[in-house]
Amino acid sequence: MGALILSGGGSAEQNVKAHEAFVERLDQRKPLLYIPVAGDPEQRPHEESFRYIKNCLKPFGMSKFKMWTEINDRSIEEIQTYSGVYISGGCSLKLRRLMGESGFDRILLEYYKQGGVVFGQSAGAMLFGEAPSGGVLNLVEGYRIWCHYKPENKREIDIVTRRDGLQILAMEDGGSVLVSDKTIKRVSGGIYIFDRGKKNTIQ
Repeated sequence: MGALILSGGGSAEQNVKAHEAFVERLDQRKPLLYIPVAGDPEQRPHEESFRYIKNCLKPFGMSKFKMWTEINDRSIEEIQTYSGVYISGGCSLKLRRLMGESGFDRILLEYYKQGGVVFGQSAGAMLFGEAPSGGVLNLVEGYRIWCHYKPENKREIDIVTRRDGLQILAMEDGGSVLVSDKTIKRVSGGIYIFDRGKKNTIQ
């Protein structure tokens, strides 16, 4: 299995530790693959997002980057030429739909199983938790993922956990975790697990 780093979102400054943890697991001889398809290019052009991510990761030594704005007709052989995959934020429903329709979710899963390193930010993080509609990328098994968590979200989260019988992994802006071999380790920021009215802080 590979490594999966999930971020609850936030600014570049808030995600320094998460980005550092990601880059240190990459083979920097290969380029990094950036996938911004969850975003709305009319609100923020993909090229602008690409520049932003490069500026976030270059301080840690990453120098080679490639962006895909189209994920149809891709293969495991293609993705294996990259040191890692960075999936950025936007609309989580749109991202799940595009992943499923293109079959890229299965390619990404196989990449991870073969040792690939993946970063999911905001909607890109939610992709890897349980979803009401199902999906193959359930790498944080038994958890739904809640990004941009704030204390005022607790009541709504309690309702969801009781209704759906799932735990929720909640991450504040700047909160991030490393998922590997089904273990969850805090990397930075505020990380909480909710289970039917109970809230636990991950240290």
